[in-house]
Parts: sequence; structure tokens; C-alpha cells
Amino acid sequence: MRDSQQNRPGQIGGMDMSAVALSVVAQLAARNVPGKRPAEVDLVLAMKQAVISTDPAAFDTLRLDLRRARITETDLVECYFPAVARALGCDWVEDSAGFAAVTIGMSRLQTLLHRIVRTCHVELPMDSPSILVVLPAGEQHSFGVQVLAEQLRRNGASAHVLIAPTPDRLQDLVRSGRYDGAMVSVACDQGIEPAARVVRSIKQASHGELWVAVGGSLLEREPALKARLGADIATQDIKLAMVGMISPKGAKGRHDLEDSAPKRLEKA
Repeated sequence: MRDSQQNRPGQIGGMDMSAVALSVVAQLAARNVPGKRPAEVDLVLAMKQAVISTDPAAFDTLRLDLRRARITETDLVECYFPAVARALGCDWVEDSAGFAAVTIGMSRLQTLLHRIVRTCHVELPMDSPSILVVLPAGEQHSFGVQVLAEQLRRNGASAHVLIAPTPDRLQDLVRSGRYDGAMVSVACDQGIEPAARVVRSIKQASHGELWVAVGGSLLEREPALKARLGADIATQDIKLAMVGMISPKGAKGRHDLEDSAPKRLEKA
């Protein structure tokens, strides 16, 4: 580990984390841009430093300023938490952060996400789609599927997260008829075959009827992921992934999507 490259906790490039964060927050507030915004790079860095800080309250301190900049819990779940998790992963791969720092950072992100889930409960209608979210065996990014589940709830669907299921367990759940679709997340190249087995199990148990979407960071490196896994769609767009998931009380049927889904998939 190259300790010489490490800043002290709470610092970014030799600068105090709070000073950098406050500067970025001030710029965001001045813009006063409503609605969803892309993750600001400097603010992602400030959040990353907050979650790996030796001060467990560092993110809570930063959060007060984020609220003043109108960065909502939805912004955190949909934009910033995934970006911070990716930044921590890059630090690990590039050997610029140690195991302890990355582990602490991911643990705090998990805690922050669970806090948002508890305090910002999403009420779903009775006929909302029910989606099975599967992380195949061998994948390590359990935080990603938890973020995905919360994003699905915020898009009007209930989500059941299943981590490294056995084929029998997976097929029993699919055969229960409780689900309107499935999403499979895959991040590493070694995960292609386990993910393909998951998709095959789902298709076999549903006699080919259950819509299966695949996504994850591997999609950025493997554009042919849909064909390789045998899924119905491969995309990082949640709404696009849900296009063939039929609600139990007669929402749009699959036959209405035959023309639109392939065209939208090409853009993905």
C-alpha cells in the first residue's frame, strides 16, 4: 500500500474536507437547479472522505449542508451513493485506499442507505409490480442491489432482494407467481456464467414468461450482455428495465411492447 499517496482522514488533496464540501455546496445552491442533477465530482469526493473519516459523524455534518443545497434523499440514492461506492472501488483497484478504509466506507454507506429507507418509507399501491432482484453467487457488490431495490421502490415497484440463491430456491420463488419480473446484477467478468445460470433458472421456472432484465457495471465493458445471458433486456436504466414487467392488475401487456422495446433497447 502506498501510504505516501494517502491524505489524512478529513482531507482532500491536502485541503480540509469541510472547506471543499462547503465550496461545492455553495456553488450548487447558487445554481438552484430543480430536479435530478448528475453527481458533482468534487461533492462525490467530499462524501467519500466523509464516509472513510475517523469521525463517524462526518457525513452527518456534511448532510446539513447538502440539505441547504437541495440535495435530497432521492439524489443520494439515485446519484451520489452509487458514485461514492464506485469511487471507493476504484481506490481499492488502484491501490490508493486500504482494505480498512474501503470496508469502513462501504459499511457507512450501507448504514446511511438503511437510515433513508427507514425514515423515508415509500407507500406503494396494491397493484404495483413486484420484482425479484438477484445477485448471483460470486458477486461482491451487495450494496449495489440494495440501492437498486430502493430505486425500484421510488419508481413504484416492490423489490425482493435475493443474494446468491440456490437454483432450487430461485425456481421455487419464480414458480410462486408472486413476481412480475426479475433483475439480475453482474459486475465482474467471472460473473457471466453464474448470471447466465440465474437467467436460465428463471426462464425455466416461468416457462419463458417472466421478463428478465440484466444490468450492472459489466454492461459498460460487455455491450452484448443481453445475448450472452439470455435476458430480455440489458440496461442501466431502471424504467427501461421495467418495460416488460406487467402489474398483476392488468397494466400494459407484453404484446403492447413488442414494437417499442427493441427500439429502446438499441439506444441502451
